[in-house]
Amino acid sequence: MLKIPSKPADLQLWVREVIDECLASSEERGQVYQRAAQYYYTGSYDSRAAIYNKVGPAVDKLAGFLMQPTDVRFQLTYDSGEDEDVLERAQLVGEKLSTDCRNTDTDVQFAEAVLWNLINGCQLLKVFPDGDGGSFRTGQVHPQNFGVLSETTQSLDEQEAFCHVSYPTKSRLRSMLEDHPRYQEFMDRIEQGRPTETDEEEPTYFHQMVVGGLQPLGDVGDAPSSAAGIVNVFPVPTPYKPQRRFAPTVKLVEVWIMDRDRKDWTTVQVIYPDIVIEGEETRRNLSRIPGKHSFVKVQARQTPGYFYGRPFIATLQMLQDMLSKRMRDIKVMWDRNVNAPQVFSGFTSITEEQYYKIINEGGFLNDPNPNAKAQKLLDPPPEHYLEELEFIFKLFEEASGFSPIMSGQGESGVRAGVHAQTLVRTSSPHLIDQAARIERQLADVGFLAIKIMQAMDALIYKTESGTEFLLSQLPPNFQVQVDSHSASPAFAEDNRQLAIALARAGAVDAEDLIHLLHPPSAELLLARLRQRQKAQAAQAKEEKQEELVKGVLGFPTGGRRASGGGGSRRPAK
Repeated sequence: MLKIPSKPADLQLWVREVIDECLASSEERGQVYQRAAQYYYTGSYDSRAAIYNKVGPAVDKLAGFLMQPTDVRFQLTYDSGEDEDVLERAQLVGEKLSTDCRNTDTDVQFAEAVLWNLINGCQLLKVFPDGDGGSFRTGQVHPQNFGVLSETTQSLDEQEAFCHVSYPTKSRLRSMLEDHPRYQEFMDRIEQGRPTETDEEEPTYFHQMVVGGLQPLGDVGDAPSSAAGIVNVFPVPTPYKPQRRFAPTVKLVEVWIMDRDRKDWTTVQVIYPDIVIEGEETRRNLSRIPGKHSFVKVQARQTPGYFYGRPFIATLQMLQDMLSKRMRDIKVMWDRNVNAPQVFSGFTSITEEQYYKIINEGGFLNDPNPNAKAQKLLDPPPEHYLEELEFIFKLFEEASGFSPIMSGQGESGVRAGVHAQTLVRTSSPHLIDQAARIERQLADVGFLAIKIMQAMDALIYKTESGTEFLLSQLPPNFQVQVDSHSASPAFAEDNRQLAIALARAGAVDAEDLIHLLHPPSAELLLARLRQRQKAQAAQAKEEKQEELVKGVLGFPTGGRRASGGGGSRRPAK
């Protein structure tokens, strides 16, 4: 925990020092992120385009295996000692949270964060209130626009301070500060700053806003190079810092500090370097959640002792370089063979005009010598070059952690689905570990979302049994989990088989089985199931009343008597 200075002058200097310490490695990390994005989009680190980019599909495949946003569901769990009424309310709130995540595209945003964590080494998600409507929204934060005080500490919750950088335009800043009591003072100080041509020149408050989000490949001033006639014409998107200037902006830094006095997070907003617009007079936590901040770090593979992690693309870089070299060698070879030099033997004479005739389409050459011939000097492809390419593709799969059966390819000796599923399960333990870590991070997003809903949502909810409650009235000792591991295909088949086994054993009923499997139109199936159950209960009650009436009136209450009773047959006289 950190001691925040109470005097405004001391606070301005102290916060600037914290910001500089948190963002000390931002520029160096930005170069790594740019190279990683270049490999993802083009399969190359410079202006030369790869003939076949294998990095992008490999990263997309792994990200899709770790998390798919098709059917993400949450559930609120309590200890087994809670009342049935509390569990019923928790089920309703879990369904509400799942619906809001779909409506706000939180599931899609998280899936994109999983993809970019493989590219950058980590990705940040910010969960914040959606106005005063009682809901929430999520936004991605590029790691270059994020800094932590201690890069050797893995967990974001254990950091003493971290900061998030954004670049709002002047018009956007006016909207943000419109209701601030010191609005005019802040704008006057900002206007005194002179817009500069250099984006990071200090101490001005101005920076240059840019549009397009497209960064040309290669360094500034480098001559464009091409190999074998291939030039990349599509630049790499770098949304965290585009290039073309069109409007001045300010550098807005949101600093989150674990306050020693308040024992809670304190949010300080600064227009860099020294204009404090939030946190100078009033100390508060802008996440609306006591003891929590608004950020979740998405990281499938942790690097011990380094917060930002290692990009997964670093594992594939050398393979892509080798593949690109082999593909270019093949292209150069075939281009040379298409226009291969020719040897003319037996001709009386060959002029330049005659040579161009024979190499052009439809051209011919007549010579009186019957032994005259022309032969191309072709360079045959190297032996087993296709096998080498297939071997490189196999190395990509192994580096990503996929066995052939996990990629949909058959295995020799497998004749049953159970055997195939066992092979999938035993061949992907490290991928399952990553998927489990991603699932817990998704649950953290759901926890922040439900806490924001509790603080902002004033609607009254009603359970099926008729209990009315507010979200803020839920018992606080709940946990948010991803229901039935619905976020990752790594667990899909195992959970399906487990649910079916529980149903066969009678441990769950039909309604529980629908909740576990969540088939298409699950809500409609549940509604129809409940209607049938009510109809069956009404019919059973009616039959029971009919039996009671018959018993009172003395009528037989058993079933119909069977014909041909058990009496003995007597011979006719």
